[in-house]
Amino acid sequence: MWLHAVQIYQKLVHDAPEAWKYRVRLGMIYLEMGNLVAAEQLLLQALRLDPHNADVLYTLGMASYQSNELDRALFYLRELAGKDIAKVHYLIGLVYWKRLDYVSAERHFRIAFDLEDGNVDTALALGEACLRNGNFADAVEVLGRAVTLAPTDNVVSYVYAQALIHTEAFDEAEIVLRGLITRAAEHSDAMHALAGVLMRLRRYDDAEQLLKSMLTQESDQARILIMLGRLALVRAQREKAEEYFRRVLEIDPQHQEALEQLRYFIPHVHPSS
Repeated sequence: MWLHAVQIYQKLVHDAPEAWKYRVRLGMIYLEMGNLVAAEQLLLQALRLDPHNADVLYTLGMASYQSNELDRALFYLRELAGKDIAKVHYLIGLVYWKRLDYVSAERHFRIAFDLEDGNVDTALALGEACLRNGNFADAVEVLGRAVTLAPTDNVVSYVYAQALIHTEAFDEAEIVLRGLITRAAEHSDAMHALAGVLMRLRRYDDAEQLLKSMLTQESDQARILIMLGRLALVRAQREKAEEYFRRVLEIDPQHQEALEQLRYFIPHVHPSS
């Protein structure tokens, strides 16, 4: 009942123009409604009433972030960066992530995580930043904590499995991925990751069986055929690999990896022949 809430807070703002908190609450309602212009206008009015108010600055940062005004978001949030407020550092991390500054994003996600290590979203964000920055052992530690907090969250489980793969903990990754697939059989990324893990464990028959079962279930046939081609190459089955890569080109004649595989891994075969 957003419109009803707007009417109530508009009256409160009118009756108590000096009370910044009513403007903040009304601004947050406008944010929920997607009216960023009205939200920012109200919040700037509240900021004039209390220039250093943390709630106002945070909400202005959120409004700017949601409108993709990232420099403006940082302008407001930097005034709060010295404070131990988990949600502030989490939001700053999101802004830096959107700016592709993953090092700064990780730094602020870590501060937020240290302040509130029971927050799954923060743990997941920090884990993903660690992965992006190549800090794989840290990612395993943080995401392991996230899995403990949310053992049935499919996103958390998948990202945790990715961290385990990067640290070559393939047995553990298999356990996590199989648990995820049990909960969400349609999770194709998890199926692909599991096939890759089985290949790294040299369980080639299991990997091939899984990939062939996926051919009957998944629409992205080229992706599976590429993996089957790679598997055939690992097993020194050149003719079978060629067959799979050619089947990829039947689906997508410009598929770069299939063309490269045929050109370089099987030199006697020309992609155009």
